[in-house]
Amino acid sequence: MPTDAQFQLKSQYPANLDRCRRCGAPRTLHWADGSCRPSFSLGSKVLALLVTLSVLVAVLAVAAWLLATAPAVNLASVLAFACLVALVLAGAATALAATTSALRAAMDDARHEGGAGSA
Repeated sequence: MPTDAQFQLKSQYPANLDRCRRCGAPRTLHWADGSCRPSFSLGSKVLALLVTLSVLVAVLAVAAWLLATAPAVNLASVLAFACLVALVLAGAATALAATTSALRAAMDDARHEGGAGSA
């Protein structure tokens, strides 16, 4: 695809804020030859995965702290904590699987379209 046809112009002349028709990123976030940088499309997915996993770890840490500081720990508390751990691990596995498949698809697209650069 020619570089001029690749970008949706915001004005009459090419500008740095023109959007790419393939990845949606501005012109400034592309290589000199106009090819898409895979790091921009992957960055938001990796950030979302890190935030999701951080929240899940924080939930587990708070629950473990509450369980450890309870004056009397009974079987119901331990079972509730085990159920919470199972739910959090299931959520983490789902988030990890969804993000991993999205990352693989984005990297395959970048590789097949010639957008994979050296950085």
